[in-house]
Amino acid sequence: MAVDNGPGVLGVSVAGGLAAAVMAQAKALEVEYESMTDYKKRVDALLKTLDGSEADAQKLAHGTLPAGTLGTGFAEADALFKAYTTVHGELQKLSEGLAGQIEALGIAILTAGKGYGGVDEETQARMRALIKRSKDEYVPDRDPLVQQEKEAQKHAPAATPTPSTSKGTV
Repeated sequence: MAVDNGPGVLGVSVAGGLAAAVMAQAKALEVEYESMTDYKKRVDALLKTLDGSEADAQKLAHGTLPAGTLGTGFAEADALFKAYTTVHGELQKLSEGLAGQIEALGIAILTAGKGYGGVDEETQARMRALIKRSKDEYVPDRDPLVQQEKEAQKHAPAATPTPSTSKGTV
């Protein structure tokens, strides 16, 4: 049984204050859980929408133009077809990457309450595969944050060495 130790620092009983704090934290966690659950539902809906849309990587793979469709025998048609093929391939990669990121986000939300150790082996293996693929396909030259950091380093003043005060002794 809890003992009431009288008024605390602000005139609130210690036991009552502790109980109120625990209840407030429990309420906050409940709200967080509901928010995460709602967010996971939205992520799952986005993934389902992407999978069924024209942006699905599988549909994109089957929707290519055959060579010569844009004309043959002149450089402009060849350049246009090459540009089309490049853009089409990049859209396919984007679709696959987006689907993977959405799936990984869903797994992360699912595991947020349990911790990674409380998740089954199959889900852990899938998450590791998604992370590996994401790292393998990462292109720093396309990352706007990397570009911003490079620009900031270009414009940052060079560090001036501070004179040593050791007078040559260690």
